[in-house]
Amino acid sequence: MRRVVVAWVVAIAILVGAGAGAVLVLNATAFGAAGFVRVYLEAIARGDAEGALQLPGVTIDPGLRDDFLVDEALAGITGLREISTIRTDDGTEVVTFAWTVGATESQSSFTVERTGSRLGLFPEWAFADPPIAALELTVANDARFDLNGVAASSGVAAAEAVAYAVLVPGVYRVDHTSTYLRARAVDPVADTPGSSVAATLEVLPTEAFREQITAQVHEHLTECATQGVLFPTACPFGRPIPNRVVSTPGWSIVELPDLTVEPGAAFGTWLVPPADGVAHLTVDVQSLFDGSISTLDEDVPFAASYLVTIGADDTTLLIQPQL
Repeated sequence: MRRVVVAWVVAIAILVGAGAGAVLVLNATAFGAAGFVRVYLEAIARGDAEGALQLPGVTIDPGLRDDFLVDEALAGITGLREISTIRTDDGTEVVTFAWTVGATESQSSFTVERTGSRLGLFPEWAFADPPIAALELTVANDARFDLNGVAASSGVAAAEAVAYAVLVPGVYRVDHTSTYLRARAVDPVADTPGSSVAATLEVLPTEAFREQITAQVHEHLTECATQGVLFPTACPFGRPIPNRVVSTPGWSIVELPDLTVEPGAAFGTWLVPPADGVAHLTVDVQSLFDGSISTLDEDVPFAASYLVTIGADDTTLLIQPQL
């Protein structure tokens, strides 16, 4: 009987010892600081913005816009690898992970702090510094853009920076593609919690935009030439004559202007700066001095400038002569 009691005591001691060891292992891995950070990073990796945002300490500065704290905007990090966990003098722990997005490879460090215990055995953690960066994005010449495929608008009518909250880590591709405009994509990298990442997207007209404007301007000038008056209405050319006009003025276009396009003063508008062309006027005039009649037959140089507005449907162009 005594031998049985001794055996039970030994068995219990072994089980207790094994249990304590298991707790220590779990606290150092799954329930440790690195395990907490890994849960966050795996949420980002699977495109689960809500899962990442619900973790303790993931708070958003109210001064930042939250347009891109959504699943579709996450970059899909891969290759997660724990680099180190370092305990600091103030009791927090700094956990560093390596990660990859496409061709970008980087590392990010996260500061976490213990907030309590679960079941009296396992530590609970929170981010001491929120894993959020501020993307200071400037979009020039148009308010519209895409971030990782999510359509957005800056909401401002000038090339000024707007601050967006983005989850760290991530590579956030910003670009613009519309009917008449394009931009060279930029890829700001947010790899440091609390950092500010600046990026500028320059939206520019396409060749198709210039061709469409040219076609509409040439059509307008051709219509101007059908007006049988010395100064066609809303047209860039005309000719004063000091004598009496005795026939209907006849206009034709000799040389159409070669147009360029540049950003207008307001978003959604584009300017065709003055471009030189030549019209031709034929009209009979009577001299006020001696009553003789002659034919005025001459080229009339002109400069044409237009303000172009892209319609709400993104296909209609409103072209207004700047006289």
